[in-house]
Amino acid sequence: MQKLASLIMSGRVYAMLVAAVFGVVSLVLPPLQPISTTLSGGVIALVALRLGAREALYVMLGAVPGIMGVAWLLFGNPAPAVVLAAIVWLPILMLALILRQTISMGLMVQVAALVGAAVVVGIHGLLPDPATWWHEMLANMIQQSRLDKAGLEQMGQIMQQVAPHMTGIVASALMLSAMLSVVMGRWWQSLLYHPGGFGQEFRSLRLGNRVAYPAAAVLAISLFASGGLAAIITDLLVVLVIVYALQGLAVAHAISFATKRSVVWLMLVYVLLAILPPFVVVALAGVGFADSWMNFRAYFDSRKPDISDP
Repeated sequence: MQKLASLIMSGRVYAMLVAAVFGVVSLVLPPLQPISTTLSGGVIALVALRLGAREALYVMLGAVPGIMGVAWLLFGNPAPAVVLAAIVWLPILMLALILRQTISMGLMVQVAALVGAAVVVGIHGLLPDPATWWHEMLANMIQQSRLDKAGLEQMGQIMQQVAPHMTGIVASALMLSAMLSVVMGRWWQSLLYHPGGFGQEFRSLRLGNRVAYPAAAVLAISLFASGGLAAIITDLLVVLVIVYALQGLAVAHAISFATKRSVVWLMLVYVLLAILPPFVVVALAGVGFADSWMNFRAYFDSRKPDISDP
């Protein structure tokens, strides 16, 4: 990864090429889309964190035409490249610039949560019935697929369960992708210019009361909300689960570092996260939310990490 980061920072053209390559991979290899999208966004984040908004915009503008060309050849439509730049890269640029100016990963995540919540409220405000709209869109996608009858029936059943929650899923997915790209860019920046700095910064990630109080209010309202309000609250909870899961992960890293425990159990968390993501994400979110009130990290002896700490 350090060599890749060095390549990105060796010149504007190299940054454009790397961003474009990962952007193309996200289009042509859907199974790798989450990883390739995060890496392409990480390029934008790294450039923005190190060199600022203007240079990051140059990289974006230079990478988009190549992706548009591939999209045109493969799909006959350059729209996927525009979507990548507008919906994925621009939020990453905004969050990276916030982190660059404030040097606060917690504030960056707070802004990401606010954007995710705004997307949820905006979709519910623009669409009379978001669940029906998502149901129709998913149904069209399924009909265009080449599944057999049994596959269509199975996907139809899944669609019935997923459609009511798609607003929260989409908002949280976009928010998570942007946050992970900025975290990736920050890690690359640390590898190149400040070894050990990323670990210290991530372990101190904390959302604070500015998110804890609204989150508690949303959780309380969810207990008695019904109808359209319940749908909005449910989607907001999905967004909150994601951001608090990130804080929960930071808590796990901080406790492991402070107590000098083996990293084996921390690796186990990541293994379980890969195997049972919904359950582990909710568990981490619970830890993160509780940490906002109880500050688990304060119960453990803290020490300054060595400069060589990863």
